[in-house]
Amino acid sequence: MVEVSHLEWHITHSCNFMCQGCGHFTNDGYNEHISIDDLKKWYSLWKNKIKPKELSILGGEPLLHKDLIDIIYMTKEEWNIQEDQYYEIVTNGVLIDRHPELPKALYDTNCVMTVSMHSYDKEYLKVFLKSLSKINEWVELYGINVVLNDSANHWIKTYHGSGKNILPFEDNDPQMSWDRCPSGQQNFQLYNGKMYKCSPLAYLQLKKRKYGDQLSPKWDPYLKYKPLSPDSTEEEIYEFFNRGSESVCSMCPKNPQKFIKSNPMKKFID
Repeated sequence: MVEVSHLEWHITHSCNFMCQGCGHFTNDGYNEHISIDDLKKWYSLWKNKIKPKELSILGGEPLLHKDLIDIIYMTKEEWNIQEDQYYEIVTNGVLIDRHPELPKALYDTNCVMTVSMHSYDKEYLKVFLKSLSKINEWVELYGINVVLNDSANHWIKTYHGSGKNILPFEDNDPQMSWDRCPSGQQNFQLYNGKMYKCSPLAYLQLKKRKYGDQLSPKWDPYLKYKPLSPDSTEEEIYEFFNRGSESVCSMCPKNPQKFIKSNPMKKFID
């Protein structure tokens, strides 16, 4: 069993936000949810091979998934998550009224709800703070664990442009890009039953599927990335999760720059 620092996966590629520079490429209006059966298959391929210290359910926006409550319980059971592991769902929080049973599910599974604040835009904050007030009520009533993540304060540009016109960085210094990796060097992705080094490498596939040949050929080297297959040996699995920098890290900047994101509820026009 190989210990893994952090593992995350989408339960949906759909999102109610259109965040400028989304590192998961879910700002393009996808309408695609991962079924419970598919998720269970993904888990079954890996649950006896790795032990993640942290497990994160995300998207897209997880609250868009109609089966979210069942997924939270099923994930806890299938991964056999123990007290020494950190289990969370990451959400922008504004759709909490869709799942009145969510606080009970979080309490029953000891699942943390991490709520990301995406912007300092006044129009957005009116909506966000209203939802946050309801979430705080849940904390008082149910004793659930909620973490507020001020993502607006560390939003990083990991590619140029938007939509079909995105372009990778061309700093050609993969070691430096890795050393300053905006994903924290440990946000491994479980996608379609395979392991990817980071979210941009995993979900670039969504961009290619949507835009096809309209996507710049500069992305071709990264689209050829080979994820880790579940039939890999224990030695290969260990090497993957401890690999460090590699050539594909060049898709991201060697000197990441913060920027102030616009209202995430409105489409960004580049």
